[in-house]
Amino acid sequence: MTVAPRRQLARLGWFVTLLTVLVTLAAPCAVAEPPSPSVTLQQELTAIRQLMQDSQKAYREGDRERALRLARQAYLDHFELVEIPLRVADPNFTFAMEVKFAQWRQLIERGAPSSEIERLLMDIDSGLVEVERLVGGPGLAAPLFVGLASFSILFREGIEAILVIAALLGYLGTHQPRLRRPLWIGVTLAIPASLFTWLALVVVLRVVPVGRELLEIGMSLLAVVLMISISLWLLRRIDIRRWMEHLRGHAWEAIATGKASAVALLGFTAVYREGAETAVLYQSLLLMARRLEFWVLLGILSAAVVLVALGWTIIGLGRRLPLRAFLSIAILIIMILSLAILGHAVWEVQMLGYLPISVLQLPNLNRSLLDLLGLHPTREVLLTQATLAAAYLAAWGWAGWSWYRSAPAKRALGATDRGRGIA
Repeated sequence: MTVAPRRQLARLGWFVTLLTVLVTLAAPCAVAEPPSPSVTLQQELTAIRQLMQDSQKAYREGDRERALRLARQAYLDHFELVEIPLRVADPNFTFAMEVKFAQWRQLIERGAPSSEIERLLMDIDSGLVEVERLVGGPGLAAPLFVGLASFSILFREGIEAILVIAALLGYLGTHQPRLRRPLWIGVTLAIPASLFTWLALVVVLRVVPVGRELLEIGMSLLAVVLMISISLWLLRRIDIRRWMEHLRGHAWEAIATGKASAVALLGFTAVYREGAETAVLYQSLLLMARRLEFWVLLGILSAAVVLVALGWTIIGLGRRLPLRAFLSIAILIIMILSLAILGHAVWEVQMLGYLPISVLQLPNLNRSLLDLLGLHPTREVLLTQATLAAAYLAAWGWAGWSWYRSAPAKRALGATDRGRGIA
């Protein structure tokens, strides 16, 4: 290997390391193991949920006495048993749940509107999901989903940055080798700028004089918009050669000026966009995946290792890789994550009372996983997610049809474009 590729790989390693530091700051390094439950947790939680439904049904039918009796039974006969291990795991959360159960009984006693009690019961149900995480553990499906989502965020953003750097370095190496150094300067400066963006985001979320719930809703919706735009943009450019041509066009514009500053700015903007998006997406993921921060960190570290290997293969060895398949899988996972975050945002809006609640009965599956997927049991949440899912399916269908129609021309082009490190 010549000296130039080695220098490029060293810079690439520095870039990936700094990017990993950026996103790792968003997750703690360890999560304490929950204590072993002293009761059959799932049975108690199932009983509580059933009593909640029966009590609300009795209340709607006008039988307030039975509704109150069932509410007391849910707390005294079942939740108090859960409290024993829960108080050890998180006493403050235990007290908050006790208050909610008391509020439930008080609303029944004073004859509050059924919709108000429904909203409180949905909030209690969310608390029961948190109880399951604290005492019973989240199982395996939920952590795997979080880890895979975390991996996909950094992988997608990182592989795009690597492809941008590789394409620009290749073009500059052919036309203006002296401008490769300014390009790396711009790339390097983008890392602390991305880090500053993440820190500013954390500070803003803490000091803005708005309720935490509203901030989380705003952050979730921003992340959903980013994920939708990222996914659709990549679907339009899923053909890597078309993407490379797009990047070379930008490189030509910068080179045409003959200024090192223009090339440095090109490298900065190409990487900073990925870093800023990464900060927003991980912040939103952490808001959703509470108590699963270890799995977020595991996904980050795994993606960093894979990105270093791919960067070495693409830039250092010039190998061709099935990047279209990699990106397609990453797009699919990010689409699923956007559906989950959108479900959480709609749910939070409902909890604040800005949207009506129409309760539905979901299958009795892993509640921690259903919660992470944003599958909250209301008609409004599921309809919103179904609408976005239908839009994604339509976009995939259109992208597949476009790719199929242009496949013969792409194969002809591929015959003259082999050995460039892309597939």
